[in-house]
Amino acid sequence: MNEVQVTVVGTVCSEVRYGTAGENGVPVARFQIRSMPRRYDRRSGAWTDGDPSYYSVTCWRRLAEHAASSLGVGDPVLATGRLKISRWKRSEESMVSAEIDAQSVGHDLRWGTSVYRKGVPLAGRVPGPRRRSAEELVRDASGVTVDGLEAESTADVNADTDALAETAMAA
Repeated sequence: MNEVQVTVVGTVCSEVRYGTAGENGVPVARFQIRSMPRRYDRRSGAWTDGDPSYYSVTCWRRLAEHAASSLGVGDPVLATGRLKISRWKRSEESMVSAEIDAQSVGHDLRWGTSVYRKGVPLAGRVPGPRRRSAEELVRDASGVTVDGLEAESTADVNADTDALAETAMAA
């Protein structure tokens, strides 16, 4: 048995590549997830990172459109689907790849918030890049730039962030 159902928790570590497949032009999106286990070391009293695992994720149809519109490099995600392990040799070296044929993909809400928007069929349009959240528009809370706006204080940054969030929600 080569395929099992899995859920992988990790971080998007490649751009989401969107295209079509087959004669009918079925939407497909592909990206990589890096999953790194963390363990608490009682001796040192600190958390340590284990060896990372990398998974290729393939999304089809509406899930592909939504993934291409919603995900970006560095986003914490969960992906559920059928796992396929492939083994082969490359110049005497044994290689292994892990691929997930995704049934569901979503942001990992342990690390932030997400706003759900019901998907609208794209009708042949290519999904645009992921829209940045208001928090991502703020480069430095002490700071200077909020997506091109000058900010004198943290209060100004928060006010500008709220205005940008309202604009994004109205769109």
